[in-house]
Amino acid sequence: MHPLATLLLVAATSFTGSLERVGAGSISIRLSDRRIIDAMLPNVPPLEAEAIASQYKWGDVVDVECTPVPPVWEEGTSRYQSLQVNGMRLVRHPSTEELAKMLESIPFREGKNLLKRPEAAATARPLDVDLNAPGARELEQARRVNLEYAANMPNFVADEIAKRYRMSPRSQSWSDFDVVESEITFRGNRAVRQQIRRNGKLWEQPFDALPGYKWYEGFGPEITPLFDPKCPTTLKYGGRSESHGRPLHEYKFSSPVDGCFPYFFFNYQRFNPARTGRVLVDGAAGNVMRLEEEESGFPSEIEFSGRKVEIVWDYVKIGEESHLLPVRSHFEVRYYDGTRYRVEVEYKNHRHFEASSHVIYQ
Repeated sequence: MHPLATLLLVAATSFTGSLERVGAGSISIRLSDRRIIDAMLPNVPPLEAEAIASQYKWGDVVDVECTPVPPVWEEGTSRYQSLQVNGMRLVRHPSTEELAKMLESIPFREGKNLLKRPEAAATARPLDVDLNAPGARELEQARRVNLEYAANMPNFVADEIAKRYRMSPRSQSWSDFDVVESEITFRGNRAVRQQIRRNGKLWEQPFDALPGYKWYEGFGPEITPLFDPKCPTTLKYGGRSESHGRPLHEYKFSSPVDGCFPYFFFNYQRFNPARTGRVLVDGAAGNVMRLEEEESGFPSEIEFSGRKVEIVWDYVKIGEESHLLPVRSHFEVRYYDGTRYRVEVEYKNHRHFEASSHVIYQ
């Protein structure tokens, strides 16, 4: 999951939080508002990764002094870092309650962590076991089908057309912002854009450099958090519906802060908000056909207050075969200053399908 806003680095670069990760070249600390601050480590003692890992433990409350730096690509995390650690000191060791709260969060998979995370107490998630309850059998089928689909995500190329609209804080109506076209390659749940054109003109800078809200998502990273029984997502049956003659089952869902869903990245900060929404599942095959999701509760320090997203899948012909692929998506985001963006995205001319071991036929 990925940046939704470009933030100016503020002058204050001192943070106090719980040490959560020491990687080969960077650290992560968790603040009291559950933001995560990431910063590069200089290759000098005593701030080398091994030295910090030997001095501190997972969950230690630390003060960290940082300096803004031009974005540096870090191989171990596969993203840019824009802060560097200048100094670090222990404030205190964590309380039992603080450790327990930290252990509620899902471990962030970002390369090697030199700190050993304590084992969390095993807790069983309450799942629907009454298969006679409305929607229960269909939900179990949807879990199986979609977890298999997520584990074998297909690769394909399509033409992406995104129409962006903006509403200023003092306006009550949307105005055209731009049209962004690209050739988009989906590799699993990651999206890579090439041949980007903005309002018909070639955009020679990276996608990240586009002004305004950027819809980074690929498709698929939301499927596992929805259906994996290990994740703290709650699904409740919402009834039957129909779309284009296809019977559908609706499930309403909710996920707490720091659940299994992807983080949102904002330069050196990241945050994993609570989610609510609904998912519509093919009544016969069990595949996800539509997802509506809303995120809220973002800390005001990151200037981003919330987002709504809708993703629609359908069966698309490529050659003689039919594949279940995304065909359109809709994003609406709002900032704390009152600015809003809306993005309407279409995927057309799906092609060059490199099938994985799991292919869906209509």
